[in-house]
Amino acid sequence: MINSTRDAPTLREQRIRQALIVVPVALAIIVCAVIPAVRAAENYTQSVAQNAPPPSAPHMTAAEKERALTEFMRRDAAGEKIDPALLKAFIEAQNEGATTGIAIGQTAPAFELKDQNGRTHTLKSLMGRKGVLLVFTRSADW
Repeated sequence: MINSTRDAPTLREQRIRQALIVVPVALAIIVCAVIPAVRAAENYTQSVAQNAPPPSAPHMTAAEKERALTEFMRRDAAGEKIDPALLKAFIEAQNEGATTGIAIGQTAPAFELKDQNGRTHTLKSLMGRKGVLLVFTRSADW
């Protein structure tokens, strides 16, 4: 004789069957939603990299840089008043030729750095599936 209660699927078996149908459908929906967004981000990144302005030529001569740096340091050390034009020239002389980093879409160079606890980190060890965002800041005592 067949046990009629065993022929009917248990609640757990019903849930598993439902999950086997729902999960692939949900994954398909997510993939269909994500792929266009990834392609749009790639297109945006490429267009931004192509439209980036070329690096500008230096606009201060070596003599102008030297004057701005030494005059600012002299006046600062003497406690003299520093006019805004000299401050602006001093900042420009320090930052001339500096960049904000690698270009969009360009691969970061490999590196190896120690953290405040002495542990060594590499780009490869930090990189995840979607990449990594590194932000380096100057400390207040520089």
